[in-house]
Amino acid sequence: MTPSTPSSSYRTLASFSRIQLLFFLQQRGTMTVGDLAEATGLHHNTAREHLQRLIGDGFVTCQPESKDSKGRPRMLYSATAAGPDRADGSIRAAKVEAAERNGDQVRRMLRVEAVIHSPLQRQLDALDDHLDQSGFDARLEIDGTDGNRVHLHECPYSEMVKAHPEVCRVHFGLLKTLLEVTEGPLSADALHPLVAPDTCTLDLHRSDAKSGTDAEPTLGPTAEPAVEEQSKPAIICHGVSGL
Repeated sequence: MTPSTPSSSYRTLASFSRIQLLFFLQQRGTMTVGDLAEATGLHHNTAREHLQRLIGDGFVTCQPESKDSKGRPRMLYSATAAGPDRADGSIRAAKVEAAERNGDQVRRMLRVEAVIHSPLQRQLDALDDHLDQSGFDARLEIDGTDGNRVHLHECPYSEMVKAHPEVCRVHFGLLKTLLEVTEGPLSADALHPLVAPDTCTLDLHRSDAKSGTDAEPTLGPTAEPAVEEQSKPAIICHGVSGL
């Protein structure tokens, strides 16, 4: 991806107004456009336009309120979660399938030997595609010397984060949900913003690893994950497994 041709996800998440809407939906759950307009200070029509953009890119879902009385029902908005948007034909499901196809194509062209259709590979393809489309320079390490981690370099939203640290919480929520939706062994454990200049780290938990019990996902400093003895760490870069 080049700066002259930013992806749809990058353009969608680069708006602080849309990040605000996602933040309140993640924190409060289902809300109406009126609730969101009041929480963010946006005009109703402006909030509705931003919500349509978030819906079109698969970050938000919308459905009419169930009611017995007459009259037009209110529309209820929710952050995409590991529930309704799992359905076949959903925007999120289509993105995951597209990421898997792209990863398969790259591996076949490079003649990389990999378990292409495993749940783990499906999650890695979806995670890598989301980070790439969102503008991150990311490097995924699975069962490496530091456990399971994603190193995020050159955050495209760094200027926004300086004034609005909640941006990191929103992105962590998106990554956590993405891994839940793809239903594999990986889950998001913790996001460590700016552990080094222009670098953040996402800790992943792998349920089929031998590294102890599950932990609740957190944002911020956490204990170092247990390190397993591995002969060679698997590093996934843009859907390609390299040893």
